Amino acid sequence: MTEPFRRVPARWAVLPVAFSRPACWARFRHAQTRAQQAGRLNGARLAWAGVVLLILATSARAAGWRGDGSGLYPQAAPPTQWDSDEGKNILWKAEIGKGQSSPVAAGERIFITAEPALLLALDLKTGKCLWQKENGYASLPPGTQVPARPPPAVPGCGYATPTPVTDGKFVYASFGTGVVACYDLEGNRRWIRHLDLPQASEFGRAASPILAGGKLLVSIGGLEALDPATGDLVWQAPEAKPTFATPAVARIGDVDVAITPNGDCVRVSDGKLLARKLFASTYTTPVVGAGVVYCVGPPAVAVKLPAKAADGFQPEKLWQFGDLEGEFFASPVLLEGLLYGAGNDGTFYVLDAATGKLVYKKELPLRSAGGKPGTEPANLYPSLTLAGKHLLVGNDEGETLVLAPGREYKEVARCILDKGSGASPAPDGKVLLLRAGKRLYCIGEK
Repeated sequence: MTEPFRRVPARWAVLPVAFSRPACWARFRHAQTRAQQAGRLNGARLAWAGVVLLILATSARAAGWRGDGSGLYPQAAPPTQWDSDEGKNILWKAEIGKGQSSPVAAGERIFITAEPALLLALDLKTGKCLWQKENGYASLPPGTQVPARPPPAVPGCGYATPTPVTDGKFVYASFGTGVVACYDLEGNRRWIRHLDLPQASEFGRAASPILAGGKLLVSIGGLEALDPATGDLVWQAPEAKPTFATPAVARIGDVDVAITPNGDCVRVSDGKLLARKLFASTYTTPVVGAGVVYCVGPPAVAVKLPAKAADGFQPEKLWQFGDLEGEFFASPVLLEGLLYGAGNDGTFYVLDAATGKLVYKKELPLRSAGGKPGTEPANLYPSLTLAGKHLLVGNDEGETLVLAPGREYKEVARCILDKGSGASPAPDGKVLLLRAGKRLYCIGEK
């Protein structure tokens, strides 16, 4: 399919499929300001006094990057041990091609993209490719004006980093070229279009599409909303400049909002900017819960959202934790009052979500960008994932730690695949889908 991924020094970033996912070699040297003081809640717990804020999907069946965006799969129960060399708990592996997007399971199908512009559907039980569709410029309707050449993208990012999203009836894919397409589950194209908008970064695009409030949200030039039925452009929010991470979607009262990694809060119905600069992150996606949105930039920041979404609001910063070292590519997990994050240097952080205080930090026993004597460096690009009762923390070399969540570090298992990627794990029932090099692995008891 495509050229093999070229190994580069671990200090150069491949955007974590926000990566986004998810995966881009962009190295941003913005100095991170440390907190002047730690904010704290007035109460001991997160009280939200009538604020109803939910991670949103357009239906119970909608799924995309990190599931509903939270990285939480509490009903999943995949194995906690696997090894590709021994074949332990490897149900199947399938050749899918190069890419950094994460797999998405919907019913008996898996959707995933591959370079430069392929959307693939696989059978969940067997890994057999059911169909694959090309979405390059040549696939656009006749007469579509396109650039003479695609926008720039470094090899570690490419054009197939955004993860598809599905509502259970249709699957939507966007690519770093600016092409967005919709198919039914049988592979029949519903529509395809190109958004000819300036790219925010010279390194490529990585933010994944999301479904919210009856709109398909994409991050091509700013934040754009398309009609899922037709692909028509509904609104644009050019001020909401994209990063390499995917926006979080939430509901404030009865209003759907998208919260970008750069801290812009955008009303989904009309694209109106309700607030700006809640925080700033280049690579990680915010997570929301109990009326609060959290970002691990660094620094880690907690911002309380209002009970109602007026035409504008002033954010209330609850706390800021500045003692995070290095760069963060993996998006965090918020679970039962604790915020979990992992730096690219291999340090694992657990913060109290109510106060922002450090519960503990731990140097993880897996390869990282920090490097350890006698080991090759790796990057912690895959985002943290809760699979049932366990946290998965991995690197782009196929190593995954299985941890028990809680206020003390507890390692359950260490697992290995022959290769890795920047894609995030995708649990589904009793199986776990992991992208590794040009392959997709299905992990399950056997």
